[in-house]
Amino acid sequence: MRNGLVFVLLFVLLFAAFFIRGSVTQDPDFGWHIQAGNNILSNGIPHKDPFSYSMPSYPFVDHEWATNVWWSIVFNAWGMTPLLIGMTFLAVISLLLQTRKLDKKWIGILLFLAGGTLFDFVGVRTQVLSWFFLSVLLCIVYQKQLWDKWRYFLPLLFIIWANSHGGFGIGIGVLGIVLLGKSIEKKERLKESAVLLSLCLLATFINPFGVRLWWEFWMQLSDTQLHWAISEWYPAIYFSNIAFWIYWAISIFLVIRFRKKYTLTELFLYCFFLLAAFSSMRNIPLWIIVSFAMTVKGVSFLYQEAGKHEYGADRFRVAYIFFSFVAFVFFLPQLGGFFYGLYTSRGNVSFYPAAAVGYLHKHVPTQQIFSAYDWGGYLIWQLPEKRVFIDGRMPSWRWQANIPGESNYAFYEYRAVLSGQEAFTPFVEKYHIDTLLVPVSQLAPPDTKLLGFTIEKNNPLHFLLISFKSFYMVVNEAKRAGWKEVYHDQTAVIYEK
Repeated sequence: MRNGLVFVLLFVLLFAAFFIRGSVTQDPDFGWHIQAGNNILSNGIPHKDPFSYSMPSYPFVDHEWATNVWWSIVFNAWGMTPLLIGMTFLAVISLLLQTRKLDKKWIGILLFLAGGTLFDFVGVRTQVLSWFFLSVLLCIVYQKQLWDKWRYFLPLLFIIWANSHGGFGIGIGVLGIVLLGKSIEKKERLKESAVLLSLCLLATFINPFGVRLWWEFWMQLSDTQLHWAISEWYPAIYFSNIAFWIYWAISIFLVIRFRKKYTLTELFLYCFFLLAAFSSMRNIPLWIIVSFAMTVKGVSFLYQEAGKHEYGADRFRVAYIFFSFVAFVFFLPQLGGFFYGLYTSRGNVSFYPAAAVGYLHKHVPTQQIFSAYDWGGYLIWQLPEKRVFIDGRMPSWRWQANIPGESNYAFYEYRAVLSGQEAFTPFVEKYHIDTLLVPVSQLAPPDTKLLGFTIEKNNPLHFLLISFKSFYMVVNEAKRAGWKEVYHDQTAVIYEK
């Protein structure tokens, strides 16, 4: 009874932490999701990009179209709170599902550490849907009772997943690996597994874009440049979350120590998602979900091993309580640092350029606006009368259409003009740009530090590591070309030609 109460309290704490974080953290992509949903409700599913002036002819595949629609309906009717409650619940339930059939008394340490890791990723974000769908899939394929009862409902799961978020391809891969493992390790019928996998694969084609949905998934999966261009795609070495690294060390130790107690399929998925997490921080939550049950089992195995020695079980309990406290201490900095950042900003600096966009509403540019990648989604939402050059949907968009006045690869051009590799004046003339909306934080020269060294001033580091691209050079070129500052606040500056 006591263990059950503690277990519930832990998840209530987790929900509260995730909810608070999501309520004050602004996702750069939220705006375009809402506007995409509004556009679908008004005009139907788009098959060309409706929001950019750089690639308006590009065959846009909205792999989150269903999510965008229901988000826009809920948001327009009731605001952000219901969405935040729903996505927070899905994030928490993604971990909770992995605790079925586990000994709850050994979950505390790992829950704090896993929760502290996910804390950096939660919010009203579509990625949370794939966390949830992956967790449901793992429960079904690993628990015999659920497998016997629900396996033929998996195609329905994949229909929903494929129309909600682009991570559906990961689910197909996981299912294929598990079914192959079952046929080898448990001598289950390969033919039945192949039929089920085929049905689930075919289910993903039930979407407005058909096979092009898989093309979009592969395009992003194979785009290695994202790992060095967008912060959430950076390799895990750039992830400074202490809770994650402690969880990683404990999990690796336990899985290696008791590797013979896991199936080869479990070990393969564990290693595969671990490598994926190290290749990109975006995949860390997926590895947390895949590894959580295995790691909790590892603690139980360690307890059983300790019980074989005199006083071993009692000493293990004492050590566990101590490390639970340590884990809690390392979970709190995620909250403490977060709220300290809110306190020091004192609400004066907003991530979104709300006031600057208000100015643009009153002084609508006659030509195009060029702004930061992270602000593209907000502009699509709050300034729908003007298209954007780049936003969060577009980093992997590339083709060889060579359409006059359009880009073949907008994200490359964006980074090239910010870094000075592409001349500013021909760029603004090509796209008829007469307005710059610039983050105040990017008016100074880039100053990216690693271990105290400034990357931009260290040639080896600049060559090997990521250097943040800013508007510093663009603004200087604009000033030399006679552009004038017409608006300035603590978040954004506007220059006009």
